[in-house]
Amino acid sequence: MAHITAQTTSEAGAALTYSAAGSSGDSFTNTGKELLHIKNGAGSPVTLTIKSRNATPSPDGFGPVSKPDRTVTVPAGGDRIVGPFPLKAFNDSNSRVSMTYSSATSVSAAIIAPR
Repeated sequence: MAHITAQTTSEAGAALTYSAAGSSGDSFTNTGKELLHIKNGAGSPVTLTIKSRNATPSPDGFGPVSKPDRTVTVPAGGDRIVGPFPLKAFNDSNSRVSMTYSSATSVSAAIIAPR
């Protein structure tokens, strides 16, 4: 599992660098503001799964509410922007969000951190 570093946006514009999707998944550091841009260059749809930590507090403050993993279908030749990701729902003990892909072939990702 590779760690993808977030890239900061700019008023003047920013050119993103994309990382090839890892066959065993990827992760990124999450402050609750990051967005994930995923591109699928393959000829078939790809399912992105973002791992939930099932730790979202309930509205009444009495314990966690189960939050399912987030799945996003990225169409063949298409892209999706996903996020932001609530800290308590998605961050692991290292403040990272983990994700996997149904296929990593021809898939790339960039993490965008607004300034």
